[in-house]
Amino acid sequence: MSKIMKVFVSHKGEDEERIDDFINLMAKKGYKFRDSSIRESEPNRANNEEYIKYSILKPAIDWAGTMVVLIGKDTHKSEWVDWEVEYAMKHDTKIVGVFLPGERDAELPDSLKDYGDSCVGWNSDKIDEAIRSDKRIWEDADGNPIMPNASNRTTC
Repeated sequence: MSKIMKVFVSHKGEDEERIDDFINLMAKKGYKFRDSSIRESEPNRANNEEYIKYSILKPAIDWAGTMVVLIGKDTHKSEWVDWEVEYAMKHDTKIVGVFLPGERDAELPDSLKDYGDSCVGWNSDKIDEAIRSDKRIWEDADGNPIMPNASNRTTC
């Protein structure tokens, strides 16, 4: 049985080719993603930062029910990834970090540590669990437990 899901894949530009790898990995688990990710290979010619954030990224994130953050070696340096994660958190979008294969030493973006729901390695079973479950799963690229920042998405 297929699981149709709307997803926005947040990533650093240099990891763009891994979006399709992620979609193909999860297709083996029966997922059919409808992807609203913004890709540099499909340029929109926009150069105004506010326009990009609120006219391009915002509608794409709002449309998706889940955000997956692909974690590569430089993802933690991306101001765009941080903005996307922070925006998603403010709008109750589920946020799941996924370490790219071979990126066991990659640092998590601060926004993901602060606001993410889960973070797992490149393992379709763990990704499936992180997406479908309400429990928070925090693991490094090898599946070892890690601790995100203490803040949770609790509101008073």
